[in-house]
Amino acid sequence: MSLWRYKYFHPRQAAQLQPLEVTVRGIVEGAYAGLHKSPHKGFSVEFAEHREYTPGDELKHLDWNVLARTDRFYVKQFEQETNLRAMICLDCSGSMAFGNAQLPGPDGGIRHGITKYDYASIMAACLSYLLAMQQDMVGLTAFDTQVRYMLPYGHGAGHLDQIFKHLERTQPASQTDTAAALEQVAARIPRRGLVVVLSDLLDEPERIIHTLQRLRHGHHHVIVMQVLDRGELTLNHDRPVTFKDMEDQSQLTLDPKPLKAAYAQAMQDFLHLIHQRCGQMRITHHVLETSVPWPQQLRKVLHLATRH
Repeated sequence: MSLWRYKYFHPRQAAQLQPLEVTVRGIVEGAYAGLHKSPHKGFSVEFAEHREYTPGDELKHLDWNVLARTDRFYVKQFEQETNLRAMICLDCSGSMAFGNAQLPGPDGGIRHGITKYDYASIMAACLSYLLAMQQDMVGLTAFDTQVRYMLPYGHGAGHLDQIFKHLERTQPASQTDTAAALEQVAARIPRRGLVVVLSDLLDEPERIIHTLQRLRHGHHHVIVMQVLDRGELTLNHDRPVTFKDMEDQSQLTLDPKPLKAAYAQAMQDFLHLIHQRCGQMRITHHVLETSVPWPQQLRKVLHLATRH
């Protein structure tokens, strides 16, 4: 597979990803050998607990040390390691087309005009690559007001090829209903695993939080990467400007100077609410500002994910 022919992934990115791995705490289910613990007890890999011997158990699993101390027969149970099943959910609504960031490119040059969708797609491609290299299963979902498409779980070069090409073919458009789309995702992936949400979350926060809570109730480990452009965090304009809604195309002309402080406070309140409620649900939440190099952001997210 010629990785260099992809818009959102380059061989140099693979080199930068080598020290990283995706691991999550909690229980996952799967069918392949991987880095994660299964809820199913077996007789391999890592010690979990003892249980009393019953006729039919293999004698090789008897704990002779316990027998010597207690004069009772116990066998060792172990936790099987298994693969992680990860679904990456990518927001492709119209607002994700916003942005004009500059970032170092994989070829050593500077990439201009990076939108939120571009940045999120780079993160999705990198995570997919990492998971596949771990022999974990990864799928990709694109959504706006509903699920546009859902690539099933898989791994290997052929599956990565599909993911990378879908990222390139998908164009941000339409309006947003993040909560409704994630409800569809929750209904389609009943098997517990990892769910990664890449979105600006510019929607009704309480509805989004409610849907994230449903994913947690399904025993999924959830990572939310909120992708925002620096221009959205502050109103950095000193003269009247026309703002255009990228989803419904409505326009508003105003002088932002008297609104700067109130806007900045409203944005901080919004981000604090999302972060606080995610923390209460043990969901990893991190704001990705598109002007920050992606390797730095990805390391931070993966570090945070190991704490939940």
